Amino acid sequence: MNTAAAKYKLENSVTVSEMAERREERAAQQHALLNLLGGEGCVVCLNLNIAGPVKRSGLADHAFFAAVRDIRDALFGENCAKLVKSVFVNRKTGIEALFAVRGDAGKIKIRCMGIEEASPAGRLLDIDVIAPDGTKIGRNAPRKCLICGENASVCARSRAHSVEELRETTERILGEALAERTAELAYEALIAEVHATPKPGLVDEMNSGANPDMDIPMFEKSASVLRPFFEKIALAVLKAGRENLDSPALASELRSIGLEAESAMLAATGGVNTHRGAVYTLGLLTAAGTAQVAFSDFSEWDSPVERIFPEPAENCARLAGKLAETLGDGSLPSSKGAAVRKEYGVGGAVEQAVAGFPLAVAAKNGRMAYDDLHGEALSLPYALLAVMAELDDNNALRRGGKAGAEFVKKRAAELKKLGESAEPEEFGMALEEFDTELTRMNISCGGAADMLAAGIFLESIGNETAAPGNVFDL
Repeated sequence: MNTAAAKYKLENSVTVSEMAERREERAAQQHALLNLLGGEGCVVCLNLNIAGPVKRSGLADHAFFAAVRDIRDALFGENCAKLVKSVFVNRKTGIEALFAVRGDAGKIKIRCMGIEEASPAGRLLDIDVIAPDGTKIGRNAPRKCLICGENASVCARSRAHSVEELRETTERILGEALAERTAELAYEALIAEVHATPKPGLVDEMNSGANPDMDIPMFEKSASVLRPFFEKIALAVLKAGRENLDSPALASELRSIGLEAESAMLAATGGVNTHRGAVYTLGLLTAAGTAQVAFSDFSEWDSPVERIFPEPAENCARLAGKLAETLGDGSLPSSKGAAVRKEYGVGGAVEQAVAGFPLAVAAKNGRMAYDDLHGEALSLPYALLAVMAELDDNNALRRGGKAGAEFVKKRAAELKKLGESAEPEEFGMALEEFDTELTRMNISCGGAADMLAAGIFLESIGNETAAPGNVFDL
């Protein structure tokens, strides 16, 4: 164990007496919530079964946040129950949630068991349902052991497995769940980007813009092929560990996975470059998003739960920038992008990455700002304009030269300003006219599309680690 890990274990280990004290306190909280319900409802308690003296980690808390969202969807999203009060506990003994709800306790227990069985980290979730009389509603089948799959209570009583075995298995399950989820967010970002409409000069639900060799099904196929490579990137980061994020070995592995992903993409599309830039951009952000969750530190117990993952999107972008520095510029000097950058003296994806993806952050903020003003419908096209107005897009320069690229930036800035004040219908018509112009000029801003996908991913990362109480704003 390295020095940092040993120090973390020393500072965050929990004693048996501390766990016993927390059990008593939890029982009192359950009793108070049942009294609040006046016998008309039950209390749902969520925590995690973490073996060993250290109960907290970024991986565990990420699984907890995911379980909170699952409870929201299973119980409250379908009106199975009505939430009366929620209590979140941020302690060294574990992160927990207690929900006072009105509804049939038996039906609620069945749905909670469904979450435990369906969630990637479900074997580690402990979702108790406390009936109005204060008793815990039992399961209709015993929980299975993490390691051997037998009855968990039997294994626990006989101490069939060591604490270290259980800890390693727990960390593996949580890591795999995080990697799978982060890869899913990258995939969803690519799908959301290609379906955003209208996107001037780009493939969308109306047309193929200035890319007659591409369409939505091709992009969807490409995104699907890339998803397992994003998961491989996340797993590589977890395997490397906190101490090796800036190591040449990890950089080499990430580069190798990226090249594999690019080859798989080209094979799936018949040689058409749908997502080469996105492999680099979202690959870095996937690595950073994984690292910032898995390697988080905790020291402010009893502080608001909101402070567990502060500024997740911005921190993800900054960490991706540091990873980009280590990765370096692996582009070929003979590539089309390199030739454009040399001719016009502009930067490219690497410069954006090393800077911490400022335009991806701008896209995220732009989408959210438009949504607040006018609703969600045209928020992604608006976010795209925020990027196009600032980015020296290599594709625009290659296809339209300096004059064409300057036209793109000027017109995008004008339409962005229009979008802030115009009604969505007028704004949509102006976007379609811009699409016609760029298609006629054969200009397609693929780099801007990559930044839009990156912005979507960053917003999703922020939502993943938002304060749990906020997920009940249905």
